[in-house]
Amino acid sequence: MSEARVHLDVHRRALPGGLVLLAARKTSAPTVALSCAFEVSRMHDPADKPGLAHFVGQSLDEGTRRRSGDELAELVEGYGGHLGCGGNGASVQFAVEDVEAAADVLAEVVREPSFPAKEVERVRKLVLAEIQADLDEPRTVASQEFRRRVYGDHPFGVPVKGTAESVAAISRADLEVFHATWFRPDNAVIAAVGDLEPEALLDLCEARFADWDGHAPAYPGHGYPQAPAEPRRLHIAQDKQQVQVFLGHLGVRRGDPDFYKLRVMDHVLGSGPGFTSRIARKLRDEQGLCYAVGAGITGSAGHERGVFSAYIGTSPGQEERAVEGLLAEVRAIRDEPPGEQELADVHAYLTGSFVWALERNAHLAGFLVRLERFDLGLDHLDRLPGLIRGVTRDDVRAAAEAHLDPSRYDLVTLGPVAAGAAAARS
Repeated sequence: MSEARVHLDVHRRALPGGLVLLAARKTSAPTVALSCAFEVSRMHDPADKPGLAHFVGQSLDEGTRRRSGDELAELVEGYGGHLGCGGNGASVQFAVEDVEAAADVLAEVVREPSFPAKEVERVRKLVLAEIQADLDEPRTVASQEFRRRVYGDHPFGVPVKGTAESVAAISRADLEVFHATWFRPDNAVIAAVGDLEPEALLDLCEARFADWDGHAPAYPGHGYPQAPAEPRRLHIAQDKQQVQVFLGHLGVRRGDPDFYKLRVMDHVLGSGPGFTSRIARKLRDEQGLCYAVGAGITGSAGHERGVFSAYIGTSPGQEERAVEGLLAEVRAIRDEPPGEQELADVHAYLTGSFVWALERNAHLAGFLVRLERFDLGLDHLDRLPGLIRGVTRDDVRAAAEAHLDPSRYDLVTLGPVAAGAAAARS
């Protein structure tokens, strides 16, 4: 795969209220995408009401001070556009000639949600149904328990949707207070991408958000638990045809100096496509232990520490081999640098494939938000191939040794009772 070279001319404007606007021109599609992202997550949920941020996000487009949810949906549909809302904000995508309407909709949804009582109850039922569906999915159950054990009392140990009990206790007033507290201009970034001059896009956004005021409180901080002194193992007994296995520990923040070394390491170890990932090649292709397998530490990295997680779904009776296989590969990448061709393949893949995620305007708008959130620099896209190519074989080994620990981890398995006994012996 040849190395991708993409230059992106990103324009930035900071408004007096603290709101940051970003814009870039992309001519490949006759659409415009606008995204308003807030620094909001499970970190901001009250301790007794996990899932509140998610609930607020799901309710943003259910009605505003000007329109009901149905009227808003009809307006967007009439333009042939798309409106999406979530826990950390909203995004719209319209035809480029309807960019004014797109900006109006975005401003209305993020600044003026009304949280109508009837619609709040409808959203509550939907979220409760999603929580129950998660509890019926073995892989999700195992994943959530793994995160709970790794994070302990940290908010990231609780499912993003909360629990059935916490969601049932959330009131309409809770939604209003949360929105008024955290959905503030100095806690937001707006990114605009489309076939228009970037400065024109910035002007358009500024016209709708320049008078927005109010300040969000300081970002809440939470401590992390100590890593276990030795491996901790938990088995969840369920009569299933497959054993779900999660193994790992706390990971890194996005701003960690070793991030790009670890990104390369991830692809060597377990997150790259089959031809570059050791775990997939050895455990799936060579040993036939599974259909689904993977491992990585950078995918969950953000302002908070993510997790190093190795996953495999295997057959009952094979879980002991699967767990030892995961641990063997973690030990190996800590002990020896990858081969020259192995590293070259990962370099080629990472420097040639990152542009795929930027093909759509909406994805590119999300990329611009991340540039600002993580202080990556407006020229990050120009520098990214060099950052990847600069990672050496010794860098990979040293980063793995520093950040992966095959002796202090949590192991969660889910499946038949016999699987628990096998996992305990690993």
